[in-house]
Amino acid sequence: MIPSSSASMPSASGSGSWVARICFALSFAATVGFGAVFLVVKYFEYSAKFHLHEAHHAAAMVRLFPMQGWFHVDGELAPIANQMRMFMVLYFALTGMHALHMIVGIVLLLVIMRMAQKGQFTPKWYTPVEMFGLYWHFVDIIWIFLFPLFYLIT
Repeated sequence: MIPSSSASMPSASGSGSWVARICFALSFAATVGFGAVFLVVKYFEYSAKFHLHEAHHAAAMVRLFPMQGWFHVDGELAPIANQMRMFMVLYFALTGMHALHMIVGIVLLLVIMRMAQKGQFTPKWYTPVEMFGLYWHFVDIIWIFLFPLFYLIT
């Protein structure tokens, strides 16, 4: 979802300067939509991880989220308790910070869409659109590093 939202961002950035406002609105709406879909997927993923401890509670006493007492690990997973703790701390901290930046980005995008609707951008001045494009691509690049780190590397 993140690369898809970044793909729609350049067309929105360019259309703020030389193409009709309808193209600008459609491109930004697609960017908001893809970003929102990503956050919904993250919500379900976090939900599954928050409730994972309930499924394994009887077998290994594993709790994965700090607020739920995941510092206590025994049973068959005790030898790798420290690795599990470190992974989960990094996982929730980094992906949570990324999700927070996505939320901030969507809010900023809605503000820019409102400014565009009011006709505040001209071919000579569309700096907020360009600056937001840089922000959104930076968030995308961060995800490109986080995804393999947490999902592909064993």
